[in-house]
Amino acid sequence: MNENELSSLSGKLRRELKSRAKARPVDLRIGKKGLTGNVLTELRKVFESEDLAKVSFTQDRESRATLLAEIEDKLVAVSIAVTGKTAALYKPLPSRK
Repeated sequence: MNENELSSLSGKLRRELKSRAKARPVDLRIGKKGLTGNVLTELRKVFESEDLAKVSFTQDRESRATLLAEIEDKLVAVSIAVTGKTAALYKPLPSRK
């Protein structure tokens, strides 16, 4: 699935993902150092086994938006829901061969 297909998710799928994200615990917390190589590595590990990841930020609003956009670009994921300092990201599982 490429970036164009991710940005045009159906409403039904978005609702289901938001519902799952609400009940999901936070997978990763991004601290004052921001988006490091280790953070990206850990997110990749989450996306290897799950199609949904929940991330918590400690930064201010502008920094959070920038970090979220950077995560979406680097991991080819899409933000499903942002609530306060927490964001839910979706990336379809890779097809198993």
